[in-house]
Amino acid sequence: MPSTRPTRPTPAPSAFDRLRALLAGIPAPPGVATIPLQLGEARLVTPPVDGRLLGEVDGWTRYPPLGGTPELRAAYTGWLERRFGPHLRAAVDEGSLAIEPTPGTKQAVTAAITLAVHPRAPAVVLPNPFYPTYHAAVEAAGGRAILYGHAPEVPAAVAAHRGVAAVVVCSPGNPRGETHTPATVRAISAAARAAGALLVVDECYIDLVHAASAHDGFLTSGTISETGRFLVLHTLSKRSGMPGLRSGFVIGDPASVAAYANRNRACGVSQAAPVCAVATRLWADDAHVAHLRSAVSANWDTADELLGDLPGYQRAEAGFFLWFPVPDDEEAARRLWREEAVTVMPGRYLGTATDCGTNPGAGHLRIALVHPQDRTREALTRVRRVLTRLGPLTPPEKTAR
Repeated sequence: MPSTRPTRPTPAPSAFDRLRALLAGIPAPPGVATIPLQLGEARLVTPPVDGRLLGEVDGWTRYPPLGGTPELRAAYTGWLERRFGPHLRAAVDEGSLAIEPTPGTKQAVTAAITLAVHPRAPAVVLPNPFYPTYHAAVEAAGGRAILYGHAPEVPAAVAAHRGVAAVVVCSPGNPRGETHTPATVRAISAAARAAGALLVVDECYIDLVHAASAHDGFLTSGTISETGRFLVLHTLSKRSGMPGLRSGFVIGDPASVAAYANRNRACGVSQAAPVCAVATRLWADDAHVAHLRSAVSANWDTADELLGDLPGYQRAEAGFFLWFPVPDDEEAARRLWREEAVTVMPGRYLGTATDCGTNPGAGHLRIALVHPQDRTREALTRVRRVLTRLGPLTPPEKTAR
C-alpha cells in the first residue's frame, strides 16, 4: 500500500558544496599558493581569548546552563548599551525587551522561521540574493519564499501577499554590504506588524560598518514600541572573528524571545559553560573589534586602489564582501582558480530564480576581503588580472536555481 505521509523537499546542496563541485577536477596552477576568498572568515585580528577558560574540564562535564550564565547576560546588555544607547539596557531591565543566547546565527534564524511558518501563513519574505540559510530554512519548514531585491521593496512585497508568516532582513546586507535608512526600517517594521508577521533582523555585520554615511541598527533606527513581533540576531562570528565558537544572542519582544528560548532549550543547543566564559570576555571588549574594523577598512582601501577603476566596482558600506559584476560568475570562478589559485563565490549560489526566471546573484562574484593586508594585496592583484581578461559585461542569463 503506498505511503500517504507527506514528503519534504530534499535540501539543496549548500553554496560551498556547489563551489567545490564547480572546481572539482580543475587543477590550480603549479607552484602558486592558494588564497581562499570565498568564505567570510576574517583572519585579521587575534581575539582576546584566554585559552585557559576553554580548558576548564569541569565545564565540559556538566550540561550547559540554560539561558547562559548571569555574567554572559550582563555582557550582552553592557554591549547593547555601549553600542546602541542606554535605552536598550533600560528596555531589557524593565522587561519590554528580552534576550536569549543562541548557538550562532544560522541555528537562530532557522528556528525563528520554523516557529513562524504554519499552514495558514506559509509565506516568508526574503532578500534575494541572500545568506543561503534563509532560503534553505523556508524550504525545510515547508514555507513559500517571497523574494525582494532591496529593503525599500519589503512593504510592497508584504502587502501584495496573504499569509505572510515572517519577514527576514539582513542589516547590514550580505552579500552587498548595504545599510538601511531609519525611514526604511520604520516602514519594514510597520509592514510586518500590520501583517502580523515575525520580523527577523540579522545584524551579523553591525560592528563592521565603515562608511560615514551608513545607517545604524534596527533598534536604534526604529521605535521599539511600534515594532510588533521581532527578533534581532547578533553573533561573535563576524564581530570578533570567532565563527567556530558558535556564540551569539537574540533580542526582541518578550513573547517571540520566549518562543525561541523554549524551542532551543528543548530541541536545540545551549552554550557550554567554557563557551559562555569566553563569550563574556569578547562581548565586554571593544578594542579588538575596533582593530578588526580598521583592518577591514584598510583592505577596502586596497580594493579601491587595485580594482576601483574597473566597471561595476563599488565599495560596500559595511562588512568585508566585494560584490563584483562579471559576464559569467561560474566561469569567472573557474578561471580565478585555474589561472590564479584564488577561490571566490559565484553569486548565483547566493540567490534563486525570481518569477521572471532571473537569478539576481548570477553575473556577480562575492569576494571576501578577510586576509592581512599583504595577502589581500596579492589576492586582489591576481583577481584584477583575471577580471580584466573576462571581457565586457552582458545581461545575466535566465538561470534556474
